[in-house]
Amino acid sequence: MKKLFIHKPLFRLLSPLFSGTLVYLLILLINNTIDELGLNFFGQELYVCIGLAYLIQEYSRISIIIFSRLKKPSSFLIKLVLQVVSTLGVNIGVVSLAMYMYFTQVLFYTPNSRELLIFNSIFSVIALIYILLYVSHQFLYMVNTEKLEKEEWARKEIEEDFSNFKRGLNPELLFESLETILVTMKSDPDKAEEVTDRFAMVYRYLLSQKKNELVPLETELEVLEDLLPLFSELPYRRIRLGEMAVAETFIVPGSLLRIIEQIMRTTIPSEIKELVIDIVVSNDKIKLKYIHEEKIHKSLHLNELKSICEDYRFYTEQTIHVEHEETYKNIYLPKLQIA
Repeated sequence: MKKLFIHKPLFRLLSPLFSGTLVYLLILLINNTIDELGLNFFGQELYVCIGLAYLIQEYSRISIIIFSRLKKPSSFLIKLVLQVVSTLGVNIGVVSLAMYMYFTQVLFYTPNSRELLIFNSIFSVIALIYILLYVSHQFLYMVNTEKLEKEEWARKEIEEDFSNFKRGLNPELLFESLETILVTMKSDPDKAEEVTDRFAMVYRYLLSQKKNELVPLETELEVLEDLLPLFSELPYRRIRLGEMAVAETFIVPGSLLRIIEQIMRTTIPSEIKELVIDIVVSNDKIKLKYIHEEKIHKSLHLNELKSICEDYRFYTEQTIHVEHEETYKNIYLPKLQIA
């Protein structure tokens, strides 16, 4: 779509044959009657018109390329006016010079103003048609590009909405929790009811906070109090919070829950050893610290937190980063404040 068809080799080769012949026919009809057209059709004037058509169309094509690459003037209308004026000016000069040389060197007489006017008018129309083709192509390209950009924007918005819905729903945790409830109901109905209440509390928070951009850190920690016991009910995933040094700050809803879930899923399960996570708030960071005993085939890297990084990019230039030490692994979240 970006490349105009006038630049195609086949069009450049065949088009002047038809346009030159058309110019010659128009000139014959102006100077002769229709009955005399068959007698005067073939002649050296026909080849002159075709050769001049090649020259005019190639120049018009080159002028289109030149003006399309010019960065100044920036206004499309001013550039178009300059292109039309310069193209017609050069076109009139080339046609006048070519006709003058043909008439004086071949026909041995000087052309009058009427003959020059006829030739210049017809070939100027051909040059204008080329410019109009370029302008219409540019407008069509702009319209189609705008439509494609809107479609791409709509596609990304749908994908983002689906991704947000999937993160809020968290199907893996959903099915694991339901399976745990089903198993626990047979052995301990009271405990199953407790697990169900925690499960409902967590999902109520995840679904209700979709429209909130930021929430206080304390609110997220309160939900963690229900989420961590729910994790502990899952097979071999005992987890609890350790040191807590928090301050008044805001975070993206669900970000802390998702990070701790990733920590749990990348840590080697153990029936005996607890996974202890410390949360400490410093001047500009929220640090999550834990002793890492990660799975061989799955480790916690920044790629695992990609969706959270994208969420934070809307609110701060500071980035989330993961620091891997010999014993501990630290995850740093930017502190967010509402101005």
